[in-house]
Amino acid sequence: MNTFGTFTALLLVGLATAAPVNDEVFHLTSDWFPDNFVVYTGENEITNIVVPVNTLNFKRDTVSAISDNIYIFFVEANKGIFLLKNKTATKLLDNGNYISAPRDHSKDVFFAASDGIYTFNAEKKTAEKYGSLTDNIISIEVANKTNEIYILTVDHILYKVTEDGNHKEEITNVKDAQQIALDSFNNLYYVDSKKHMYARLQIGGAVKKVKNLPDDPTYIKLLRPPVVLNHLVPVIADEKGFMVKDGTAEIPEIIFDIKPTAYSVEASLILYLGHNNKIYEYQLLNILGM
Repeated sequence: MNTFGTFTALLLVGLATAAPVNDEVFHLTSDWFPDNFVVYTGENEITNIVVPVNTLNFKRDTVSAISDNIYIFFVEANKGIFLLKNKTATKLLDNGNYISAPRDHSKDVFFAASDGIYTFNAEKKTAEKYGSLTDNIISIEVANKTNEIYILTVDHILYKVTEDGNHKEEITNVKDAQQIALDSFNNLYYVDSKKHMYARLQIGGAVKKVKNLPDDPTYIKLLRPPVVLNHLVPVIADEKGFMVKDGTAEIPEIIFDIKPTAYSVEASLILYLGHNNKIYEYQLLNILGM
């Protein structure tokens, strides 16, 4: 098993049985969702989960010492954005649609909403309006180590937002985007309505179609990449899990017999999946007995 595949297996499957890593393909089945891993049960589908990989959750200059009181943000369909902390959920935004956080030394978390962008006030534990934009935003990604934010509006137009949320510029060579994700080098990946995946390079802005994915998938899902992997974006196409690097997909080594409705793999050592209106927590070190 190659390095990318090994990390994919460890991070996405979650080692729920502590089975040894070998050359076999992993299958994500109902066995990976035991009741004792549930940390939240909602009324509706969980559509987005984010664990900020910044100083809100991690000590400065390390990604190995996650805090005991981890901040988990999620979207429950038709109910908005919530904060989950110590297994207690607090609603932050009724009209929130998506969540993103930069990988830096800040405590920033940003929310996409039907009336613009919001940010998380860590002291007050509230959502506050960010900038002056009023677009109906369905997805948001924050670039690493810059002040740039990318937003995807309900009419599937991609914008780059600057000047503290007060200025937006359309990214004209990205068309019909339905999902977006950034890798650690701020290359932007997106999926169009035909479920084809593309990469827009940070340097030069050129757009190219991702190679080695199924030609006409019926299902495709972009994931925010784990912090330990550079220049990579996980994607699930049909039942297969891939890692995409430089516009090319690695050979799949995970089969998703069950597809979660939301994934959070960015924190690497702690993994969250949404399934059956629940959030499941996988603490990899505990599962491995380390």
